[in-house]
Amino acid sequence: MSAQTKHEEDKLVALASIAAELYSVMSIAWGVSLAAKNAKVISAQAGENGLGFQPITVFIDEISQLAMQGVNDINNEALRLTKIAVSQQRSVDAYLRFNSVRTHHTDKRYIKSMTPAMERVEENMKHMTKEFKKSLNNLTMYLEIMDEHMLSARAVASVSRIVTSNAKEYKDKLKVVADSLEEATVLIKEKISDSYIHLNSVKAQSDF
Repeated sequence: MSAQTKHEEDKLVALASIAAELYSVMSIAWGVSLAAKNAKVISAQAGENGLGFQPITVFIDEISQLAMQGVNDINNEALRLTKIAVSQQRSVDAYLRFNSVRTHHTDKRYIKSMTPAMERVEENMKHMTKEFKKSLNNLTMYLEIMDEHMLSARAVASVSRIVTSNAKEYKDKLKVVADSLEEATVLIKEKISDSYIHLNSVKAQSDF
């Protein structure tokens, strides 16, 4: 196995790992969304004592929906990046084969005949490299957006704890929602951090 091939394999593994890391986020976010819906019912039952918590349940539900959308965006971009990486490597392999023939073949007419094909491959290499950079930047952006959502989620979780103290007999039930949001935020942050590690690995394996 050549060093170039090893680099490409490592790149593809890292991209697959990003999707794998965030796959579990979907179920975590879904669980938080369900908890928020249950909290709406509980805060409604609490009447005036639960009024302060009702708008917070809306924020929690919105954050969970944003998290699920973020996972979809990241998975789709990781898949697109993987396809680009495969096409890019095929172009590189073709170019190297053409270059090897040109280096070792002595027939100038034969070399001239394959020049147009080699130029097309070279152009495709440049295009794939450009698309790879673009997609890599998109993936970085999606991870950063997800990170920002989690900062918002932690702030909402903190406010939730304060508001639940006024819910009297419903305090414990609403505290469970605040705790689940806090736990989900910690878990998702860990997945994002792991994804950044894999993303940096992809960047390290790329020649730009």
